Amino acid sequence: MRRSCSPIAVIVTLGVIIFLAGCVQSSPPAMPAMDVLPSRAAPLKTFSQWLDEKQVNGMTNTQWAAIARHSSIVVLNSWSFRLIPILKRANPDVSVWVYKNLSGVRSDDCTTSQGTCRDCRRGITDSQFLSSGMGYCWVKSHHPRWFLRSSLTGRPFEFQHYPHIWATDYGSNAYQRRWVRNVLADVRAHGWDGVEVDNALTTADAYGIAAKYRSDATVQAATYSALRTIGEFLRKASVASVFNVGYATRFPGLWQRWLRPAAGLEQEFYLALSAGSRATGAAWRVYEQEISSCAAEDKSCWFKPSNARVSGTSPYALASYLLAASGQQFLGVANMPPLRRPCWQLGAPEGPKPASGAVLRAVHSGPAGMTHPGEPRHALC
Repeated sequence: MRRSCSPIAVIVTLGVIIFLAGCVQSSPPAMPAMDVLPSRAAPLKTFSQWLDEKQVNGMTNTQWAAIARHSSIVVLNSWSFRLIPILKRANPDVSVWVYKNLSGVRSDDCTTSQGTCRDCRRGITDSQFLSSGMGYCWVKSHHPRWFLRSSLTGRPFEFQHYPHIWATDYGSNAYQRRWVRNVLADVRAHGWDGVEVDNALTTADAYGIAAKYRSDATVQAATYSALRTIGEFLRKASVASVFNVGYATRFPGLWQRWLRPAAGLEQEFYLALSAGSRATGAAWRVYEQEISSCAAEDKSCWFKPSNARVSGTSPYALASYLLAASGQQFLGVANMPPLRRPCWQLGAPEGPKPASGAVLRAVHSGPAGMTHPGEPRHALC
């Protein structure tokens, strides 16, 4: 989002940058191609999101060049399009995507000095560059019924904890078509390589309960219709896309069903169980099934590890990810300027990877059967 961190940006991300090449490691040998890795192992692909306007404006071209060299995908807001040539010059292979919110519009994306739209009176217009598929004032003037109304007050409402983002009717076919037409116009005008579609909702109470969508089932039906309509438009336009699906692990089979019509899905809470903990056991297997489903469908899904502050979470997330990924998926990294390339230490494999249903059981020594940070045997840089 523009003036404060977006719902995606505020999630605590992976604490270090992951790379497979460029880090000279003198002691541990390079990880060999062995059964512990996926059968279709490929260089690790990463994505990073740069959505906080203050942070973006404070960074130098040198920092952006480093980010481009160290990333597979870089996500920016629409108004940051001038960074595309800087990133492409540093790394012609980097893919630069635009962020777009599916289920809300901002009332601080206007042309006033502070960006506030207020009552959209005469002379106040939406900015040319938006974090959604349309502007707040445009909706207010042309389709006020596209503002969802609260089940409590009967009035349009802002996202809980995210002021200035107003809930919109993502389940309306007319809304979906207008949204994707406007987004495609942005993509074509500025040369974006893809679209990260945020807030593909699964729960009724994600940001406040709408009168029109009071249950999880109605929310999911509305979101799925948006995924099918918007995903098809983007596919026909040859524009890459990924839909950020919230809390998919609460609903068995939802990830796999929604993956079919989508180019890719995003899990922004990868391996998150609760505050201060990480998923293990059965909960871990659910996350691994998401990755293996994407690998089986050859889809480019994104996985963003959470709870990076927990000791060992970062190598734990990496080792878990490698067990199921096929090389077409992307792992999220921290949105901090990478000034050097740290190396990851993974424990020695205990044996060949055995299949366990649709996922692979961990075969590295160490905590939770994944890594052994005290005695690293393999370096991944």
